Amino acid sequence: MTFQLATIPSDVSNLKLVIQASEPQGNGITRAYSKAAAFDDPYTPVSTAIDIKAKYDAKCGTPSAGSPKVFFKYFYVNTATGEKSGDVLAQAKLTSE
Repeated sequence: MTFQLATIPSDVSNLKLVIQASEPQGNGITRAYSKAAAFDDPYTPVSTAIDIKAKYDAKCGTPSAGSPKVFFKYFYVNTATGEKSGDVLAQAKLTSE
């Protein structure tokens, strides 16, 4: 499982990316963003994919056919000022390929 931002801010020198995720949820769950919690230290924002699988699985468990959905909430924190950006919500679903 990887996490990739569509765009990143032009200046990331003082920014950290905080990714929060829910534990794997069943198909009937439509909104579990409130269950999202940090599973790793903040990241430096990059335009490439970030491999989060090992840290996510260790903290939250591995998604499965019975619980394939993961709800994400992410935001930026300015380490110089403490300012936090707005939350961005996303979800992912395990598929068999």
